[in-house]
Amino acid sequence: MGAGRSLELWEGEVADPGPGQVLLRTVIAGVCGTDAHRLDGDLPDPGQPVTFGHEGIGVVEVLGPGVDADRAGQPVRPGDLVYWTPAGGQPGAGPPMGWPPPADVANPASYQDYATLAPGGAFYRIPEGTSPEAVIAFGCAMPTALGGVARLGGVAPGQTVVVQGCGPVGLASTLLASLSAARQVIVIGAPDNRLRAAEVLGASRTIPLQSTSPEERGQTVRDLTDGRGAEIVIEATGRMSAFDEGMGLLAEGGRYLVLGIYSGHGTVALDAVALNNRSLAVIGSMGPTDLSDYRTTIHLATRHGERLAFADLITHRFSLSQTAEAIAVARAGEAIKAVVLPSLDRR
Repeated sequence: MGAGRSLELWEGEVADPGPGQVLLRTVIAGVCGTDAHRLDGDLPDPGQPVTFGHEGIGVVEVLGPGVDADRAGQPVRPGDLVYWTPAGGQPGAGPPMGWPPPADVANPASYQDYATLAPGGAFYRIPEGTSPEAVIAFGCAMPTALGGVARLGGVAPGQTVVVQGCGPVGLASTLLASLSAARQVIVIGAPDNRLRAAEVLGASRTIPLQSTSPEERGQTVRDLTDGRGAEIVIEATGRMSAFDEGMGLLAEGGRYLVLGIYSGHGTVALDAVALNNRSLAVIGSMGPTDLSDYRTTIHLATRHGERLAFADLITHRFSLSQTAEAIAVARAGEAIKAVVLPSLDRR
């Protein structure tokens, strides 16, 4: 796979892991919006066939010499279910062979029957009783939201949070805001099934994007905040057009957290005088601040997954041979969360 090329299903031998490596059998691979951006050419062309997919849950098949615990120090053994990220030793760092990795080498990409984690690769054991679907429902979206909230500095008691967008990142942000001491959490987005999911996850008010104008949405936020605006606005749309509207929803001293605009090209107009005179802050955030955010994602699924029906966020399931279709569904916004299940090809 490469930008502008079609997906191909390759077959090859599965090698035993070497020292420090771990061989996993993929159980569920989550589909992320980044996958669509990669196929659409919005990310750099690797110039060679590559394997990708960066959200994975798998069963430990073989532990390489020297591996007996996950990144948190929890003992692991063959048969354990784990949640892994292809990231290397720190957030933003890819595996030693680069990212996306060449298709002809053993690698940690999740769109495979078997993934091989490199020495030092981050993976965390999923405790018994925790649904793997509840974990993958937020995929990399929850670590992304956790990283954003950390860079934001948290949500203070009594503050209003507005979330622009209700895809996986927006829904993860909604959950985190609702678990804080925020006064209210307002979600702007579409379609209706995603807005309903936002309500289940704790949104106190939802505003449909398709049947309202920016002016109407702004007035609704002002009405709900006694004319002040929101102390925090979180952009989770991936659309440049959301930036100007989001800035306009801020209260004096408000903070605008940008989580979704991470690929493609474009600029926005920014009123520097208003930024200064209203003491506003714009905070960019790319991914988690620490790989332990993946472990926190498991904890959230363990504690809240059943009560808040995390697994129900998965609306579309595809086999490995249908990966292109899975990405297309995610691109079109038809799914709340789409996943790839390699086992469907083995029936």
